[in-house]
Amino acid sequence: MLRVVTGPFHPDLELALVEEVRQLKAADPLAPLAVVVPSDPLRHRVKWLLCIEQKLALLDVRVLTFHQLALHLYNEQHALRGADERHLRLELAQDLLFEQLLSRIARRGLPGLAGLELSNLPPGAWPALWATVRDLKDATVDPMVALRGVNEGLFELEEVPKLQALFTIYAAVREAGRALNVGSVDDLASDVIPWVSSSRFLSRLQRICYYGFYDLTQVQLSLFESVAACAPVTLYFPLVDGPAFEFARRFFERHLGALASASEPVVPSSAGESTSARRPGEQPQVRIMNAVGPDDELTLVCKEILTLVETNHYRFAEIGVVARTLEPYQAVLRRTFDQHRIPFLSTAASPILQEPAAKALLQLARLPLTGFYRVPVLDVLTSPFYRVERHETAGIEPRPDLWRLAVGSLGITRGEEEWRRLASAGQVEMWVGEGQGQGMEPDDERIEGAGRVQIEVAQLRLLWRLVSQLIQDCRALPAQGSMADLTEAFLTLAARYLAIPGLVSDTSDEEDSSDRLAALGAAIRGVFAQLHQLERLGETVSWD
Repeated sequence: MLRVVTGPFHPDLELALVEEVRQLKAADPLAPLAVVVPSDPLRHRVKWLLCIEQKLALLDVRVLTFHQLALHLYNEQHALRGADERHLRLELAQDLLFEQLLSRIARRGLPGLAGLELSNLPPGAWPALWATVRDLKDATVDPMVALRGVNEGLFELEEVPKLQALFTIYAAVREAGRALNVGSVDDLASDVIPWVSSSRFLSRLQRICYYGFYDLTQVQLSLFESVAACAPVTLYFPLVDGPAFEFARRFFERHLGALASASEPVVPSSAGESTSARRPGEQPQVRIMNAVGPDDELTLVCKEILTLVETNHYRFAEIGVVARTLEPYQAVLRRTFDQHRIPFLSTAASPILQEPAAKALLQLARLPLTGFYRVPVLDVLTSPFYRVERHETAGIEPRPDLWRLAVGSLGITRGEEEWRRLASAGQVEMWVGEGQGQGMEPDDERIEGAGRVQIEVAQLRLLWRLVSQLIQDCRALPAQGSMADLTEAFLTLAARYLAIPGLVSDTSDEEDSSDRLAALGAAIRGVFAQLHQLERLGETVSWD
């Protein structure tokens, strides 16, 4: 039931996919189809290709990622089983939970773990260890078989202690995951494999088109084989003669060749259809250009893009920039492209802690640990996200610029006793010269200019009311408890003091927020959801 079409991705496999969808819909406009791709960016690309570029009607056509297909099959199966087995549903967990689970298993002192010296691992090594264990899971390695191979001398003698410890902790993680009923996305895919043959969703599809991959993990390969065994599948696989496709050829010959009787090389597209200037088999034009550091590299790329657009009449949408990883360029990517007036879309994601809203949350969380040090306290109170109710100001207009001067003038550094000086101080009068304020520290905000400044008593009392309430609420947080208890307590505190759209689902002012801020709030809420999952480990934690 498997048909394999081979060729280069662009433009030939793209156009072959379009043609198959067009033919199936021409024969029956209501034909149910599915297109399955490995990633969400590629899913958007395929939808754009079919809908916008080719103007096809996609009634009852599903475009799914591998994970979305597995999730659909999983939900379908549990819906058929009914309410009795809802408690057995696997909860998808992020890497953070498994990293903490590894640490907990190591502290239990299981026999056989000495080879990894887990007691000496620095905090940054746990993600690396989990990545190794996850690779074993994705490859569906049986830990008992692997341990038997170690004991039978199938590995180098000097590697035996480390391998024995690795396979032991891998087995422990698998058992703990089953006991806690948590797993990764590949655990979900593995769980649905036995249900594929009985899926009503798959049985009603007239055709399933797999597109966009040249390699698979063992779990995804097993799921693909199960789908291809019970449903009509077309696989569009990138394969042509030449060294550039050697890796794909090895994977195809080893894993996919036996599933289909023969592959069908795609008929090359006509010159009128193709947007490619080079046919497969022709050597690409390669130039090597040297630059030092991310700034210079991006500047060189931008100049090359402008040359292609202004001299060779390319469109910006026809140019792509590819890097092994975009992480080193995140800090300067937008600035450099904006300086050269180049529009762009990127899959690069900036760290969430670069966002002012996330920084304000972190400052709020650290207040008790810093002894209510004046810099983070004032950062929270002067944040654009700070939520202050009208009744709290008693009709006084807050003056954050004066607050910093007053705090410095009164010698307040940290601690509630020092902050109490705001409650008893009279009018503060001071001279500010050349951007400096009395008692200010290097990380305090500067006041430009010079002159005499008077800070009224009303401003001092207002600041004291806000600070004292903040201190009181922070001290009301539980000193220790379960991860869920501490997470919920802090979220309540954050919702009280910071107006971040999307952070709390029932926030009343979400309708007035921008999409970007709402997305940021949802991302921050996702971080708290990951922390909440650590509740399953059953440990008591503190703010320290």
